[in-house]
Amino acid sequence: MLRGFDFLCKRGNAFVWKAGGHAPFFTVLMRIYQDFLHHVGRKKNTYRTHKMLSEILLPHLTRHFSIAERHHCLLYRWDSQKGRVAPCTYFDLIWFRAMLILSWAYVALQIRDIYNLSDPLAEKIFPATLTWLYAGSLLLGMEWGVDPANLQLTNVVYSIKEGRRLEASTRSDKLLETLINLLFTLIHFTGYFVFPLVIILRLVLVPCQPPLLGSLLLPKDECSRCIFQSGSCLRLIFRALLIIFEVMQMYHRAVVSTHVMLMVLVGGILKLWEASCRTFEARSTQILAGYRDLQVLEAIVNAAIRVKIFPRVLALCPLHEILATFAVIKYYKVLGGTPLIFLVFMALDCKLVDAIYCIGAGLAHRKSCKYLYDVKSRVKGKVGVRMLKSCPTLKVRFGNNFIDEVTPLVIQHFCSVQTANLLLLS
Repeated sequence: MLRGFDFLCKRGNAFVWKAGGHAPFFTVLMRIYQDFLHHVGRKKNTYRTHKMLSEILLPHLTRHFSIAERHHCLLYRWDSQKGRVAPCTYFDLIWFRAMLILSWAYVALQIRDIYNLSDPLAEKIFPATLTWLYAGSLLLGMEWGVDPANLQLTNVVYSIKEGRRLEASTRSDKLLETLINLLFTLIHFTGYFVFPLVIILRLVLVPCQPPLLGSLLLPKDECSRCIFQSGSCLRLIFRALLIIFEVMQMYHRAVVSTHVMLMVLVGGILKLWEASCRTFEARSTQILAGYRDLQVLEAIVNAAIRVKIFPRVLALCPLHEILATFAVIKYYKVLGGTPLIFLVFMALDCKLVDAIYCIGAGLAHRKSCKYLYDVKSRVKGKVGVRMLKSCPTLKVRFGNNFIDEVTPLVIQHFCSVQTANLLLLS
């Protein structure tokens, strides 16, 4: 308090002296007050830092791996002693491959069951959407072994290292942290609680609902009965085993899809975004300081997602969103309670995932363009010009294309137009 008062007195005397002793008293006070706020804010900002991305995402990662290890769903595991992601055990590898083969056979049976249905389109929409979700998650997480590029990217994103944090934690930083936590929590809640609960309720109440296995394996007299009204103990055990198998399938597909979309794709893009903000906002005296590190991180991200993950997500997520939104708008009266909740969460998850990874990649590209344009005016000499020419803008690639700042609008416009076309054609 005394330091603040001393600062006020010094600034007031200096300002009045510069004004020749004739400055208005209110103007003097306003100038002193503004300088005081600037002085206090500068002092506070040196101590106010916001969390790094790895600190925000690490609790979600550990929760994700705890569920995956319990159900043996992933080719990766969390090594708590070393604090890093490691390849899975041999048993998990064999179990993952067996479940992958079994899942493809299961999806083939689902497609055959829906194709043979004679029900109207309104009755087929939920089975078709559920089958498409199963098939899409299989395509998204189709791996036969550990991918070293994914393993490297995951360890780069989620490793906590001592380093300089971004200063001056603003409201936008808190908002970004809240959005990231909201996205990861919503995806985990949907995949690990809502979707399995919907499947359990459908199997308990309507066991012969296509495309679930009950429609193929259960006798006709069991289709209208609840599980607690089964005629014999053997039928009760058989239906309980069917429920366990369906929930295992749902958990397996949910964990694998969450790992690929959130932990690898979204986590890698957000890491590149955070690193670009930290590099471009740092007031370094050396031109292009840290940009080489950004290029290395960009190469790691693109090596993991460019060929397999990113093209699949860009194709599957908008299609999931279009189909789920169309079903909710067109057939909300026919779907009922649990299928409607299922489709609403499905559309919302796809929209959030599309928005956050496209926005992160687009902002990293835009910031790098602006940074290199500003550096161009300060570069002097042939060495600096050559170094600048060797620094391209940051690009998150899928195939031979990349994400820019308008890609999120293009994707959402495409989803809206196609949903409207389906509504008009139906």
